[in-house]
Amino acid sequence: MTTSAIGGSIDVGSIVSQLMAVERQPLQALQKSISGIQTKLSAFGKVQGQLSSFQDAARELFSLDTWRSAQATSSDETAAKATASTGAIPGSYDLTVTQLAQRQTLSTGALTDGNVVVGGGTMRVQLGTYNSTGNTFTANPDKPEVAIAIAAGSTLSQVRDAINSADAGVSASLVNDGTGVRLVVRSEQTGLSNVAKITVTDDDSNDTDTAGLSSLAYDPTASAGAGKNLTQTQAAQNALLSVSGIAVSSATNQVEGLIENVTIDVRKAGTGTIAIGVSYDGAQMRKTVEKFVSAWNDLNRGLNDQTKYDPNSKVAGPLQGNNTVLGMQRQLRATMQAAMTGTGVTRLSEAGLEVQRDGSLTIKSSKFDALLATPDKLKALFGASSTTDPNAVGIARRLDTLVTGILGSDGAVTSATTALRSRQTSVQQQQTRFEARMVQIEQRLMKQYTALDQNMSSLNGTSSYLSSRFG
Repeated sequence: MTTSAIGGSIDVGSIVSQLMAVERQPLQALQKSISGIQTKLSAFGKVQGQLSSFQDAARELFSLDTWRSAQATSSDETAAKATASTGAIPGSYDLTVTQLAQRQTLSTGALTDGNVVVGGGTMRVQLGTYNSTGNTFTANPDKPEVAIAIAAGSTLSQVRDAINSADAGVSASLVNDGTGVRLVVRSEQTGLSNVAKITVTDDDSNDTDTAGLSSLAYDPTASAGAGKNLTQTQAAQNALLSVSGIAVSSATNQVEGLIENVTIDVRKAGTGTIAIGVSYDGAQMRKTVEKFVSAWNDLNRGLNDQTKYDPNSKVAGPLQGNNTVLGMQRQLRATMQAAMTGTGVTRLSEAGLEVQRDGSLTIKSSKFDALLATPDKLKALFGASSTTDPNAVGIARRLDTLVTGILGSDGAVTSATTALRSRQTSVQQQQTRFEARMVQIEQRLMKQYTALDQNMSSLNGTSSYLSSRFG
């Protein structure tokens, strides 16, 4: 709409819009303030995350498990493999393996195929131990007897499936040896305490003969063909070995506890003396220290990025000049370069962890690696504790305490973010009030300029009338 030279219709919407643009200019400052606060909150969130990661890495350095990492070696891994866990004691051991553990295997005679009908009834499987003469069976108290129902008229294949579904400590399979098919029953675990005793309640009322389901009975204390109807093709046995002259019998080929915190996986017998060596795992310890260095460098870089000023782009970091962050940065760097009391390694730099000009850490291998063979000095440097002398506390423990304070409920980061959120809430409330006032102002201006437009329209009408009357 246009306005005539002497008055008339006007573009009310356009005029009010332009006036409101002027009125809303303070709103831009509020929005900019909120955006700045959100940027700072985001920056503090990143710092908080990096501090937490650094603290986790520092805590690993005063964990006893870190400095008890061990590794084991074997002079013949085809015969025995050794694996050390945390706390294994460094040393050398002579191992000989006389016999491997094995599981019991039982077999039927050769049959035509798996469709041969065996019969029905109930099989009962009990695992336990026979004495050396084979005339006494002692049940394993940890493995109760399992009853397996066999349907009447079951075939050899169906009996196999029933055994495998019963979780009785034995497994069954059909083996074709060229002369026929045999049902083979094997103990699932090795050792003398996992020998199977199989008794049968046969549907044909004779529980020990070689006809029907009783043909699968196996009781070594009975007579062949009268309850001892399966053939033992492999006897159960324990592994027999010795370490430095101490003889050991093991139900499995994976022997634990023979050497403290070392597992020995025996694979072959009769190979002579095998040298087992246990030593500190320097590679694993180094990884833990490298993790600490990496976490510090991430934190250091993050703090630098948040507080720097780039003179070329003239862009400042979101926390540039922030006293909270600058103070935190100074505390962390001072702790990293602090010294401990004592006669061992007293500074990170003495252990080969050197602080660079930008505050980052590097590992000087020539110093650091020499300490890994006997890591007690590193253990003390990072994790020593003292309730009387704060200077005797390890660097990692000091850093943990410092970060705990920074991130605590009354710490620097929490206090700074709480203040920023409070300020954010206040500015948002100002923005809400301002926007409500803008609505009122816009309504008032629309009302005023609409009335003006109506008055000017009326004056234009009067002017036209007078012009027509007086020519």
